[in-house]
Amino acid sequence: MIIHKLVLSKTQFDLLPEKERILFVQIGHLANELTVLTKLLIFAHTDSNLEVVRRAYTMQASVIARICIGKLFEGWRLLENSLFATSLSKKYEGKLPKVGAEILENLKKYFGKKNLIPEIRNKFSFHNPSSEIINNLLFSIPKEAELHLYLGTQHANSNYYLSEEIISRAMLNCVQSDNLQQAMDKVYKELLQVSGWFVEFCGHCMATLAEEHSGRCKKDLRIEKIDVRWRTGGSCA
Repeated sequence: MIIHKLVLSKTQFDLLPEKERILFVQIGHLANELTVLTKLLIFAHTDSNLEVVRRAYTMQASVIARICIGKLFEGWRLLENSLFATSLSKKYEGKLPKVGAEILENLKKYFGKKNLIPEIRNKFSFHNPSSEIINNLLFSIPKEAELHLYLGTQHANSNYYLSEEIISRAMLNCVQSDNLQQAMDKVYKELLQVSGWFVEFCGHCMATLAEEHSGRCKKDLRIEKIDVRWRTGGSCA
């Protein structure tokens, strides 16, 4: 895998106007968070023949998904406040490359209609679900149902699975579907798709901001090419 390291001085970065500098930092931060959370979500879907391990992965994926949903909501609010509500939108949207403009249009269409992100964010991501939501779900669980806890010799290895299962069921009840598995698949599919849109748009937007003002510092810009080999499972990529 080839990585290009771009080096610029603070003096060069200051050539961007104040609003552009702030937006540049904000969307870079957003892209980093979504990239990490998306990778963790994918890794958390690892399967196992052991129930205890499989349910640990399920719990992890559920927690990461809720955090990621909250970040997607905050990411859209960031674009609303720092891009659309300012003069930057009018100045730069027309200068985005075609693919960047198409991705931004996808985001506008997605958040311009009812979607699962706001409700899940407001009830489950950055807020604890209400007592009423939990109680209603507890009443719906059959008396003969088994609820599981996994207690490790170290606290960090414990999995209070019954709690996660109940909260996840409550969250998935917000999703229109025929069953819980279908709801979960829909949540993960939308998460990965919208996260991908955000990350790619952030890259195009940052490049557009930089390109607009690069003429004043381009001759001093330093770019290094780095060949990175990741080792996973004994093989090099």
